Amino acid sequence: MITLITGGVKSGKTAHALKLCDAYTGKTYVATAEAFDEAMQTKIDLHKAERDESWVTIEEPVSLHSVFDNAQEQDVILIDCITMWLNNLIYKQLNTEKHIEHFLARLAKCGKPVVLVTNETGLGVMPANPDACRFADELGRLNTKLAAMSDEVIFMISSIPLTIKGAKK
Repeated sequence: MITLITGGVKSGKTAHALKLCDAYTGKTYVATAEAFDEAMQTKIDLHKAERDESWVTIEEPVSLHSVFDNAQEQDVILIDCITMWLNNLIYKQLNTEKHIEHFLARLAKCGKPVVLVTNETGLGVMPANPDACRFADELGRLNTKLAAMSDEVIFMISSIPLTIKGAKK
């Protein structure tokens, strides 16, 4: 079972993802963000505070395909977030296509419930900056692939979940 949770910034994606995982005993939280500055460190600290001791945390900013090996003992895997992961790949000038291909292949074979958090970046004005446009385009293509392989897709608006694919929980 793959659940994709998408929406805008501060729309309640992570809080809803954590709530969906409450039903499981073993829980792995995969953090993709890196603290490049003080503002990001503050955001990371806030996300850490949302989780209790029942969570095992794996910090993996690049090799996301490897988390499935590290989380085999757990019942559910929450990856937060795909947006930051793609940002890391582009920022580090890595082969995004190769990393995405490896991740999608491992995700398809995972066999455990996985909850993915991502952002919907294409709902606003497209930026004039070529790098920002590339990022939005690549994230849009990746989100499309993830939505296609997900059993459930939830769109968050003002902390209200709207199920747009799959059964409502």
